Amino acid sequence: MIKREAEPIQALDPRLEEIGCPVGGKSFYDGTTGLLFRHPRHYDEARGGILAETMGLGKTLICLAVVLATKGHWPQIPPEYSVNQHSTRSEVGSLVQMAAVAANRERIPWKGYLSQDLDRCRTALEQNAITYIIPPPETRRSRRPTTVSPGKTIRTCAATLIVVPPNLISHWKAEIEAHVEKDALNILYLDDGEAIWTPSTSNLLLYDIILMSKTRLVEEMLSCSFNSPLEDFHFLRIIVDEGHNFSTFGRTNNAVSALAKLHVERRWIVSGTPSAGLLGVEASTAIQETLEGTVDNDSRLIRDILEDRRSSGFEIASNINVRKSALQQELKDLEKLGSISMDFLNLKPWSNKRGNDAASWKQYIMPADGKRKPKSLASVLESLVVRHRIEDIEKDIKLPPLHNRTVYLEPAWHDKLSLNLFILNLAVNAVTSERVDQDYMFNFKNRASLNQLVTNLRHSGFYWTGFTKDEVTKSIDVSRKYMEHKMLSGKSEHESGELREGDFNFLLRAIQVGENILATPSWVAFSAAHELGLYIEDFPDDAREAWSLCQDEPSYPLIMGASQVTRAQHHVDTHLYASDPASGLAALGKSTMEKLWQSLQSEISKSEEQLDHDHHERSPMIKKRSPQKSKSVLISTSIQKPVTMNKRTISRVRANSSTRKHSTPNSNEAMLKDKNNAAEEQKKVSKPPALKSAMKSALKKPPVDSIDSSSVLSKTRLSGTASAKLSYLLDRVISLHASEKILIFYEGDNIAYYVAQALELLGIQYLIYTGSLSAERKSAYIATFNATETFRILLMDVHQAAHGLHIAAASRVFFVNPVWQPAVEAQAIKRAHRIGQTKPVYVETLVLKDTLEDQMLKRRKNMTVQEHHKAEKSLLDDDVMAQLIKDADFIALLPEEMKDVRKQMAPLKEPQRLFGRVAVGMEGGDPDKDLIFPEGMKGLKGRKRKRVA
Repeated sequence: MIKREAEPIQALDPRLEEIGCPVGGKSFYDGTTGLLFRHPRHYDEARGGILAETMGLGKTLICLAVVLATKGHWPQIPPEYSVNQHSTRSEVGSLVQMAAVAANRERIPWKGYLSQDLDRCRTALEQNAITYIIPPPETRRSRRPTTVSPGKTIRTCAATLIVVPPNLISHWKAEIEAHVEKDALNILYLDDGEAIWTPSTSNLLLYDIILMSKTRLVEEMLSCSFNSPLEDFHFLRIIVDEGHNFSTFGRTNNAVSALAKLHVERRWIVSGTPSAGLLGVEASTAIQETLEGTVDNDSRLIRDILEDRRSSGFEIASNINVRKSALQQELKDLEKLGSISMDFLNLKPWSNKRGNDAASWKQYIMPADGKRKPKSLASVLESLVVRHRIEDIEKDIKLPPLHNRTVYLEPAWHDKLSLNLFILNLAVNAVTSERVDQDYMFNFKNRASLNQLVTNLRHSGFYWTGFTKDEVTKSIDVSRKYMEHKMLSGKSEHESGELREGDFNFLLRAIQVGENILATPSWVAFSAAHELGLYIEDFPDDAREAWSLCQDEPSYPLIMGASQVTRAQHHVDTHLYASDPASGLAALGKSTMEKLWQSLQSEISKSEEQLDHDHHERSPMIKKRSPQKSKSVLISTSIQKPVTMNKRTISRVRANSSTRKHSTPNSNEAMLKDKNNAAEEQKKVSKPPALKSAMKSALKKPPVDSIDSSSVLSKTRLSGTASAKLSYLLDRVISLHASEKILIFYEGDNIAYYVAQALELLGIQYLIYTGSLSAERKSAYIATFNATETFRILLMDVHQAAHGLHIAAASRVFFVNPVWQPAVEAQAIKRAHRIGQTKPVYVETLVLKDTLEDQMLKRRKNMTVQEHHKAEKSLLDDDVMAQLIKDADFIALLPEEMKDVRKQMAPLKEPQRLFGRVAVGMEGGDPDKDLIFPEGMKGLKGRKRKRVA
């Protein structure tokens, strides 16, 4: 990188190809224009490029090493502004002044050599920094007198400007603190949460690094209220982390406009994925499943993957649709690369202006008629991309082993019901719409709704309560009426579209499935209350009926919702020192359930009133459809985005008697709101930080190790859940969290909160890293998880994991649902499997056996890279997967499961004690007291900034 910066070589114009001349010697041929040149044209390579190092192998450290190695180096004055730049003094300067000017003019890196006691010399050098003038733009000639602008004076600066996504500020700070000696670099941190403006021009010269967020850069450079001091400098270098997001083609955005206003000599994009199609083989190696009892060798894996990619090229060549998709993706990749080369890196000749040997990126690089132009492209990539070879990395860096396996689970009863409900809706819609027109869900006009349905279907593989009893009843009624209408019709099959035998049988099965679902009291209760279903053994007899979520006779084990279990647990745990901790439990259960059903009934009434009102408002404007055309059942909640029932992203409990002795206090009444940086959350964030170690957390009462063994409460156990994946996940967390930190990836916030509810019941502390968090809180969660022992579990939205986060503290990784995009999965895995990881990393992907997600994962493994690009945004873009969804069949429901509640639950390997395991005390305390907020970030959001001298 340093060699490319300091000594850019002169390379042959990438438009030309060296060929032999018929009369001897060499000629240079432009294959696009057909011109033949006797002499070559050369251009300087860019002073910078793309650092496309493998994920997790130290791109941040490489950048810091470059900055340290060139500390104090000065940029050159651009050639177009270097003429007549030597100013004449009005009087003879002192020897110190003249020496300072000469040293700066020769770009001597004096910062690394002057000791602190040479203040006079240092001051003279800083005051005599080299400047140049950018002349004003030419104005049109006019007879009126005009004022001639003196031009803009630019000062050269030896600092490196580093621009990063807001959530990576804390990562860069941590890397600098860990790997750079104290006082080796003078660093200015500017985040969008800072309360001060950028320092004045004179003070900016003091810094070696100016580290700022992307949002702060845009705000600084595009503000209408002031001119940023950053515009007054010519910086030595700019490094843009995750810089692929800055690229555009044929258009501009705020980030690109902000960068265009900066003056910089050396430019670097840092990204392991410059574009979607330029993804290295590490994405494939990360998601490669490890055979049990083996450790795959990276080099062998890479050879196999590359061979598969080469062989897939023959399939692409013979498949018109795949070839078309591959070409479209290639065009997008090359457009993105062109934007980086021209707009940011200023690579010649592509950035040349008209009249100055301008070169057309589209003409010379972009494929034409499906044919690539490999020679020009290869020349560009070679001049831009910096990246280690895998074999070179393995000589110096050996990451711990990565073990990746898929865990196939038998669906629990409620898993089957949820998945069958989606299939029921699709089946009834397909048959009753006769698969034609807009009534058919797979009609292209319904694509957005169908995408949401498929997303919900995938989420239901974990747990789902989105359907209502009335919707299932309506689907059954519509199916029956449609069948009756077809059977009573006297028309021929051709005239009436008589129901085919296959569809007739499918509707009969759909009706049977729907009736079985309605006959399951626990499903009716879970869906009505939108509760995570839990099964409790040996609950106190006198309180069983009061707390039962099923309004019929209480079952054994007792069926309860997670919210009700939490409330019952809190009641008992706050009365452990009473003579009878269970006293009042039945009365509390009765009042709790009465309030629950009353609130649900109120919501239903309001919903019905709103529907009646909407119908009344719309009815005069809507043409009434004929009975023949109004055929299909409305797929309602299955195509709606689920409402997130909980917004708390930080645990408020601690284990009472466990192997871990650090925690935050419990408070089940208070809830932390984290949606879109709401004002309520910001008030909490604005409180002065109470940065005390969790090891010193004080409780109002000493911990209780156990309940009296003679008490019935000591026998109460959480024996299982309604989700096979959740039960498996809890078993794994219970067995692992004391010795290893755990990273759980999910899609869909409700999944995270279901897991969080179960963890709180077990007294296990967690953090949830979701997209709705503020940048400050995101940084705090990552820093706290990596640096402390307080929170051992981090739940993270998988789509938030693809931006350079460092989470090497975790050695266990779980995906609660299979991920459709391999690149997203690989990025998530590399958050943990990277430099800094000292333990083997174990990855587990949970899949329900013989379900659509099982078929999805098998299909994903057999797809080519080009097919993945085609279906990157939606799995429905893959024809095979779309057909699998259309042809989806019901999951068999066993008769014995319908009658036996024990067989309906997904049991835990070892039932867990419910009461006396969660410590209680300090209710209403600061939930953030154990978080590590990066210095200066907490509470600054929204404050008025002040300019510093």
